[in-house]
Parts: sequence; C-alpha cells; structure tokens
Amino acid sequence: MGRFKYLVDSLASMESFRAKYHIPPRVGLQYCPPDRVLTNRKEGEVVIPMIAFIKEGMTLPMGMIIRDYLLNHRLCPHQCFANMFRVLGCVDALNDQMNLGLTGHNVAHLYKCHSLLGGYYLKSQSDKVRMISCLPKSNKGMNKDFLIISG
Repeated sequence: MGRFKYLVDSLASMESFRAKYHIPPRVGLQYCPPDRVLTNRKEGEVVIPMIAFIKEGMTLPMGMIIRDYLLNHRLCPHQCFANMFRVLGCVDALNDQMNLGLTGHNVAHLYKCHSLLGGYYLKSQSDKVRMISCLPKSNKGMNKDFLIISG
C-alpha cells in the first residue's frame, strides 16, 4: 500500500484531490497500486505517479514540453521519476509566464536522460549551467502510488 492512497480512497477525498491539483471533472481518475500498473490500464489511459501531482506540480492537461519530451524519448509517465516532472513542468511554467519559446530540444541540450532501476530521471550535463535548480535530493519510497488517467 502506498503512502498517498488516503488522498484518493473515498469519493470525498478524490474530489478534494481534483480541486487541490486543478484536475478537470471530465478527466477520469482511478487509484492504482504499483503491482497493477500494467494490468489495470486500458487502451487510451495513462498511468501517472501521484508524487508528480503532489510534489512536482504536474498539471492536466499535460504541458507541451512534458508531452513532447515523453513522446520523443518514448517514455510512459509511470516510468519517470519525480525530478523529470519537476524539470519539465518548470520549463512549461517558464514558457507560460515569460513566453520564452523553450522546447524539448532545449531541455535535451542541458539535461541528459538516465535510467536507474527501471525508471528514468534527468541529470544536468553541466555543473555550471542549469535551467532549473533546487531539485529535491530524493523522493525515495514515494513512487508507490499511481493514478490511471482517462478522458
């Protein structure tokens, strides 16, 4: 059982989760334990770790940078560690607030995608230049809760 299941285990808590993280009512949400990620998801549904919403600012619909990066690297959201959502979400926020026109290519130029224990994360290619700083050191143990998103 995951650490964050209590946030979505009842109808009232699910509605509270939707309101807090600005998830539109037309989007279907369903809690999914980690051992059922591959079996509970149907065609057209996406599995996203809850930590991406709680700690990393994931929004629905996904930002353009997040979508493009995941598509170009052929990654599913449930394969990604939280820092990837933080970096990509921050780039999306910079584009929205400052109209910078950054793309997934800019992210790929500054960050390299690494694999660790079946998950992927972003690591800065340079110690001198970082687009996004103040990333958490670890979200260890927080990737045990997933949401199946549909609609």
